[in-house]
Amino acid sequence: MSAIEQVEKEIREAIVFLREKNQTIPSETIEFMKQASLEKLNSEVELKTYFFDCWDRHGNTDTKTINALNIDNAQIIFKAKYPDYGYDEPYI
Repeated sequence: MSAIEQVEKEIREAIVFLREKNQTIPSETIEFMKQASLEKLNSEVELKTYFFDCWDRHGNTDTKTINALNIDNAQIIFKAKYPDYGYDEPYI
């Protein structure tokens, strides 16, 4: 899953959460929030390349790159792609 797809999924999950937890918000308002968020996401996204100095279970070292919106998303993506790797703090 790309970083943009991850953020889009999180936006949709937040909208579902709002609808379930607060039914006093009009549907039109929630729909507007969702559309505005998705439009903003698709229009101004700048992905950065993060470098991870990492190692596997056998101690073999490597440097992997992840394209993401921010460092938190980069770490989520790294953990999903390389679950058996340890890593140092990523850098740009």
